[in-house]
Amino acid sequence: MSSPKTDRNTPPGIKDQKRRTIVNKNTGETITWTTYGYETGGKEANAVLVCKPGGGPPLHYHTSYAERFQAVEGDLGVILGNREPFHLEPGESADIPIGTSHRFFNDGDKDITFKGFVLPAHAGFERSLYILFGLNDDGLADPKTGMPHSILHTALIGEMSDMRFPGFQGGLMNYVGKILAMYARWTGVEEELLRKYWD
Repeated sequence: MSSPKTDRNTPPGIKDQKRRTIVNKNTGETITWTTYGYETGGKEANAVLVCKPGGGPPLHYHTSYAERFQAVEGDLGVILGNREPFHLEPGESADIPIGTSHRFFNDGDKDITFKGFVLPAHAGFERSLYILFGLNDDGLADPKTGMPHSILHTALIGEMSDMRFPGFQGGLMNYVGKILAMYARWTGVEEELLRKYWD
């Protein structure tokens, strides 16, 4: 008798409410899913995030979804397209259109809490964060940057989350990352990570 097929469409936090919050032990970031895309029929997903001083992702863009950042506590730094960096005060928000380079950051000395929206929802984005935080928790990522030690893991997370890097050098990284992600899927690395951190 074969074992039942794993339902990967249902996020971990639906099955277990405790798993709606994920914590990156290395960077101190916290994400609490308010609404998964699964719960809105794919229309949107949103979460409350805590960004530590000095935290924030590198400059990047997405080709399949827009985002919105809304500051809740503390002033959230934002880089958006060609604009000068600016800060969102609590209650203020910034919309990030599809294809626009952006990043959020914390250049203060206290934690910043903000809401993040993904429009429409992107299941790969949700899965990639569980994998990234899980790798950090297991000591398989750089304690300072939070980036995985394995280039295959890094490529998979980037491809899975539709995270692209701008500029000529970014374009090369995107191309190489796509090939490495294909290899990681072919060799079963993706399946292994999903089984460990998402299922």
